[in-house]
Amino acid sequence: MTHAAPDRPQASAPAVQNKNIVVDADSVSTPARKPQSSSALTELAKGGAGAVTDPIGLAKVAGATLFRAMSGFAKSSIGAATDIAREVSAGEPITEIVDTRVEQARTVAWHALGLDDNSEHGFAERLNRGAKDNHDLRAQGNALIEKSWFPSKSMGEHPAFSQILRSLTPDEARILRFLAACGPQPAIDVRTKTPFGVGSERLAGGINMIADMAGCQWVERDQQYLANLNRLGMVRFSEEPVEDFRRYSLIEAQPKSSQAMAKAKKAMTVYRSIYLSLFGIQFCQECFDLEGYDAGGWADNDRGDVIHGKGTPAVKHKHH
Repeated sequence: MTHAAPDRPQASAPAVQNKNIVVDADSVSTPARKPQSSSALTELAKGGAGAVTDPIGLAKVAGATLFRAMSGFAKSSIGAATDIAREVSAGEPITEIVDTRVEQARTVAWHALGLDDNSEHGFAERLNRGAKDNHDLRAQGNALIEKSWFPSKSMGEHPAFSQILRSLTPDEARILRFLAACGPQPAIDVRTKTPFGVGSERLAGGINMIADMAGCQWVERDQQYLANLNRLGMVRFSEEPVEDFRRYSLIEAQPKSSQAMAKAKKAMTVYRSIYLSLFGIQFCQECFDLEGYDAGGWADNDRGDVIHGKGTPAVKHKHH
């Protein structure tokens, strides 16, 4: 015969008693926390002396800022998408719509991050430092045009020359002076040899001896030097060869050329040249002393040849 177990009364939550304070756990409800302001969060991260030293406070500030930024971006994105669709349907110019929405998104971002776009030390001001308004640029351009009608004195050197000098290394200055005194210099590309050049691959490019002949200290950096000079508009790379093909024999005998040709069963060399642009020539004439400089004897390419008859036809150069 079975007996039903008597119902046990449910145990009520014990009361927490501490001397004069009695708290009933059943009547306690967790109040909703109010979002703390940016100033209050900043105070959490400050130590006693007012300096930001508490890592936990810094984490709270960063988390609150990120949450505020993401909330602002989400709300603004939904509203912006609806407005853009409405404006496009109304026939508004798409360029004006894009410009307006970009400006609005930038403003929302500053406010979402708790920054003031118009503050003296605002983040937007630091990002836009140095940027000029279109009207200011147009005013400067018009001022230059007006100034050209009333020249007060001769222009002299180009204003970019001083900036270019600050962008050069000592070895690059030597290369410019060398090219100004010696003219176009030979360079070769090493490629795989295929019938009619179909499927030919370049094994090495721009091999030259300009840095060696110019007396550079870091000869192995010649490709960096020439790339920077080309970026500045001083040097040009041409597919045209120099006038005397015998000058390429010295480059083909260099270790760089031999190593590149050893990479393939059949290889060939393609003749190129490197020379100063017109702007580079003017720069060298203005900035370097070229009188009496013969580049260690490399400026003279006369081999003492004696030509009978008409000789070989002159090569028409396309350097400019």
